[in-house]
Amino acid sequence: MDMEFTREELRTRVSKLGWYHTIELPYGITTNGEYDHRKYLDFYDIPEDLSGKSVLDVGAASGFFSFEFERRGGNVTATDITDWAQLDLGPNYKTHHSKSSLNEFLTEPFKLAKKALQSKVEKKSVSSYDLSPETIGTHDIVFCGSVLLHLMNPIKALIGIRNVTKEYAIIATAIAPSSNSEPIALMKGFMTGDVWWIPTKECLQLMAISAGFAGVEWISDFHLNYRDGRPGPYHGVLRAYSSAKNCSSSTISAEDLIARQNSCVGSSL
Repeated sequence: MDMEFTREELRTRVSKLGWYHTIELPYGITTNGEYDHRKYLDFYDIPEDLSGKSVLDVGAASGFFSFEFERRGGNVTATDITDWAQLDLGPNYKTHHSKSSLNEFLTEPFKLAKKALQSKVEKKSVSSYDLSPETIGTHDIVFCGSVLLHLMNPIKALIGIRNVTKEYAIIATAIAPSSNSEPIALMKGFMTGDVWWIPTKECLQLMAISAGFAGVEWISDFHLNYRDGRPGPYHGVLRAYSSAKNCSSSTISAEDLIARQNSCVGSSL
């Protein structure tokens, strides 16, 4: 396989960028990501063989999951924004970084990793709010990892995800551990202006149902710690099915989930 970079050229270019994901590149070079998802992959329950499947990675960031889906045989499309100003940022958001460096963080790591890996993943500049068959097509599997917590209107994004999902979506986000059966979410936007809603497990499931998914299957919950060992956010992962015919035997249907919720907390406020 002909490489576009020498080892030192690639190492130098990798070192000059900020990385959200830890990605293994040629020559034994590994990016210094904020998170290292390699040891957490089992929590996402991604099929080992994605041959013949079209996969959409929503909010791909540096591209770890995009390239992993491709490695497993998927035909992968990735989306993300290209301008930091497109993020849902409140007036309390503060940063010491320049706009150019923030935009570089959004775009350049993915480009470099794709080139180094000689990947065929197609990346499109589409906001999570603008997902539709017209903007991005439809895909067998849609993946949305650690995006919803950054959105002021996560259900709007979930509706878009539902509209482009043929079989099912894997949805992962920070969740609030709770023994309360009420579908509630912690409002965090007043703090930093870039993280907004942290739902409970029950809330996340009903958010998917509210977006039009036919049923959900809870996959896992775990602490997604930072690469340097610092404690990270508690995460939940669910599989949301586009229609009843795609549901698995362990799926909770929209009707059953709603009925269960009504029996726990009542149907009126």
